[in-house]
Amino acid sequence: MGFQGLIRFKKTLWIVLPILLSLHSDSLSSPTNTKFIASLSEKAPSDWPDTCKWLKQWAGIHPTDEMTAKLQYDTLRMYIERCAFDNFSYSVFGSMNGAVQFMSADTNRFLPYRDWLISVLYLNMNQPLYFCECMNSISTTFQFGKNAYLGHLAVKNYMRAHHPECWGSGDDKEYANDSVYDVQAGYDVNHLPPLDSLGLGFLLKASTPSPTTVEGNYLVSFTSSPNPFKNETHLRFHLNRMAYTTIGIYDVLGHQVWGDGNGRSLEAGDHEVIVDGTLLPEEALYARIETGFGEVRTIRLIRTSEP
Repeated sequence: MGFQGLIRFKKTLWIVLPILLSLHSDSLSSPTNTKFIASLSEKAPSDWPDTCKWLKQWAGIHPTDEMTAKLQYDTLRMYIERCAFDNFSYSVFGSMNGAVQFMSADTNRFLPYRDWLISVLYLNMNQPLYFCECMNSISTTFQFGKNAYLGHLAVKNYMRAHHPECWGSGDDKEYANDSVYDVQAGYDVNHLPPLDSLGLGFLLKASTPSPTTVEGNYLVSFTSSPNPFKNETHLRFHLNRMAYTTIGIYDVLGHQVWGDGNGRSLEAGDHEVIVDGTLLPEEALYARIETGFGEVRTIRLIRTSEP
């Protein structure tokens, strides 16, 4: 992320979070949370590392309702996406798991969480515990649906076989206990689903990337055609590897005029997004793409009434 992107991020962070806190004051009103959040809000950090430290402190909140859990989850996701290089960034995954458990009764909530975890799996290759804890979190997302519970064991079994650095004596006991529980629940633990059926086949297709094998730039290109355009334009981009990606179009004042603001995990390769321009203003616009790895690119667009 360049200097201007950093300034925009910090400006947005310190404008939006106080508003969120005021909206959710009742959610955060327990004595522990109130005191803790007050200490977080005393002053804005003056540089990037301090911003990471500030975001990370949200792991210390103990949600008591859905709003609190959602706010904690969003903040810690921002921390991982911007600050995964921190040697202790892995320590927030446990808090995120708890927040996802608490923030909604929708059983589908684990699907986008799993997609996001996969997209940030290799962000910190200098700290083995980061990969281990991220994989542990992925294993917790198999609680509903076709691969409920057995998906959890399949991920654990993969870690035991391929990543001994992530496995200890305590994990053997936990795996045995989980297996007994699943058998009692009627599941066949002797036939675990293959990783490719869980959306994790990439783990077996190649060795785990190292800091020297992971591409430095994940977002290779970002173009638009036609431009200028009247009715529609095509945004095209290429990813070197799976990445959590967000795309939006903004006017010259920075107001978002297209896009839902939600990111998505996309596979490596070429991608194309068709933008319906009929509802966009006829003026200079800016298409912006951002990955979960902090890369940002912008294209100047011209919407015109001419054919």
